[in-house]
Amino acid sequence: MRRIRQQTKRRLQRWGATTVEFAFVSSIIFATFLAAAEFCRLSMMRHTLDNAVYEATRKSIVPGATAKEIESQAKGILSTLGISNARVSVDPQNITDETEFVTVKVDLPLNESSFIPVNSNMSRSLKMRRERSL
Repeated sequence: MRRIRQQTKRRLQRWGATTVEFAFVSSIIFATFLAAAEFCRLSMMRHTLDNAVYEATRKSIVPGATAKEIESQAKGILSTLGISNARVSVDPQNITDETEFVTVKVDLPLNESSFIPVNSNMSRSLKMRRERSL
């Protein structure tokens, strides 16, 4: 009977140490999981930004394209991730038949799009030669 009491007493004393160890280890594990989720989200935002710039620039090289259509194309692709605060710029703003190159640039402020507050911007741009109609 005495032996059972000693084992029970040891278990109860160890239970407090286990709780403290769990508190330390679990906070590190949760922080690691949250950081991994944030890095995955930033990577997904970067790839979506690349795709938006590419598709908008492809739309701009077709004869008859306007800057408004190009901006709406890029913003439409970015909206799939819920990104609404991106700035899309088209150079030149007025696309004519004589325009040889079109550049599309998208700037995304990360402080409004990221779970962790970051004072940084993600920016992508692409320049393509326009197609000529004969």
